[in-house]
Amino acid sequence: MPHRIGALDRGILVARRLFAAGFALKQAHEAIDKLAASGCSVGAVAKTEEMRAQAGDLAGLNVQLRQKRPVSGKSVNIAEMRARRGLSQREYADLLGLDVRTPRNWEQGRNRPDPAAVSLMRVFDRAPDTGGEALTEPVV
Repeated sequence: MPHRIGALDRGILVARRLFAAGFALKQAHEAIDKLAASGCSVGAVAKTEEMRAQAGDLAGLNVQLRQKRPVSGKSVNIAEMRARRGLSQREYADLLGLDVRTPRNWEQGRNRPDPAAVSLMRVFDRAPDTGGEALTEPVV
C-alpha cells in the first residue's frame, strides 16, 4: 500500500517504480491519482526479497510502501491493549459495542476475536482519540 509522505512531484517515476513492483500500468496510474488526491492508495505489491529495495526507492520519491499487518486473534493481547487505556472490561466492551462477556472470553482464551474485531481494537489501541470519535457521536 503506497502512502504519500511528502509532495508528489515525481509522479511518473513513482508510476514506473510501482509498475516494476508488479502493478499493471493502469493500476500504477490509478495509484498516482489516488496518492495525489488523498495521500493513500491500496494495491497488491508482490512480496519479494526486493521489497525493501522497492520501499527505499519509493521513499526517495516521497512515497512510503506499507504492508498489511497479519490479523490473528492469537497474536493480540487484548488485556494489555485495554489496560493501556485504563479501561475495565465493561468500559472496553461498551466502547466497542460488545457484550461484556465477549472481551472477557477473549482475554481468558475461551474464544478468539474475528479479524474485523482485531482490526478495530488495533485502531483504537493506536489512535484512541480517532477510534473513540469514530465509535461515538455527540448528543445533540
